Amino acid sequence: MGETSKLQAYLRSVALAAEEGDRLPTVRKLMRDFSLSQQVVQRAINDLKTEGLIDAHVGRGTFFTKNKRAEGGESVPSPSSNKHDNAPRSVIMLRRSSSNLRGRVVLESLQHRLNSDGHVTLEVGYSDPEHAKQVLHTLPRFDACIVQNSFDIMPVEMISAIRRKTDTIIVDGAWLVGTDIDAVGFEWGQSVETAVRRLVSSGHDCIHYVTTASFFLANEMGLHRWRNLRKTAELADVIRRELKIAKLPAKDYEEAVVAALVSAMSESHNYRAPAALVWGVEDGARFKSLLEQEGLAVPADLSVILLGRTDLDSETGGFFQMIGYTTTDQVDGLYDRLIERWQKRKEPYGLRLLAMREREGLSVGTHRSGE
Repeated sequence: MGETSKLQAYLRSVALAAEEGDRLPTVRKLMRDFSLSQQVVQRAINDLKTEGLIDAHVGRGTFFTKNKRAEGGESVPSPSSNKHDNAPRSVIMLRRSSSNLRGRVVLESLQHRLNSDGHVTLEVGYSDPEHAKQVLHTLPRFDACIVQNSFDIMPVEMISAIRRKTDTIIVDGAWLVGTDIDAVGFEWGQSVETAVRRLVSSGHDCIHYVTTASFFLANEMGLHRWRNLRKTAELADVIRRELKIAKLPAKDYEEAVVAALVSAMSESHNYRAPAALVWGVEDGARFKSLLEQEGLAVPADLSVILLGRTDLDSETGGFFQMIGYTTTDQVDGLYDRLIERWQKRKEPYGLRLLAMREREGLSVGTHRSGE
């Protein structure tokens, strides 16, 4: 399909789904998005006028009309006339290349759900933002884009490139929020405090917190809560300074966490019941084995609560107590926000936080006073 045909198909699909009074994209914007001349774009717009799908007003702009017709002369209902908005849509899923299991599970589940509804999805993985911008330039417009960037920084130019291809952007995770962007994610503050309370009630008198040094919103909220708890008279002597791993979760993240804990334990040998909160472990069984290789038995020598996804068995390793959220809730949150955005396009944008979940495990011991 040539660029001219793509433009005509796009304008027709938008016209048939638009509500009365919705503004047509400007000629300049359509020229840029489809790499076409002003003459070609204007001709396509004139075709819509001839069909009665749009109406131009000098000085005001060009708007879609109420009298929208499909082939055969039948009227087309507006998106809001159907609660679930079953009209087929196109969704691009843009993800930063990563071995992160949680990310793959979320996108695959979301794709399956959208495809089951009859929507068309395209997944694009990238490692270099500049190359991704070039790829986006060659693609037609989409009805929505799901952005999954793992823990890397996304350049502003990348967001602009995505914006030129869709009016609906949903971010997977609490790492990017702003004008005209929705995000669905989790903040680790509540989980951190819940874990601390669990450990204190179990008699632990020394609690460490291990997480990444890389900056992202959800993690910063966890660190903020940890530091505030550390300032309270009740917990000042229990909570230690956080241990930051100078890398993102990777193949050797567990090794780095274990090394940090071994060092911290050597400095806190006077405490009878040490414990740790650990964020970012993807292989719970491997993490447990690495601790044991260093002579740390869980929970005999060290109680551990992992902060992560409670429905991923690989993270718990069938052993660790886990506090966090579920990938199922993340998929539901992204899906629901996308459908709502299509149905209520003028609703305020923002960040939607997921509910905290807990999963019991065998990694926390109980210590009585004087034990």
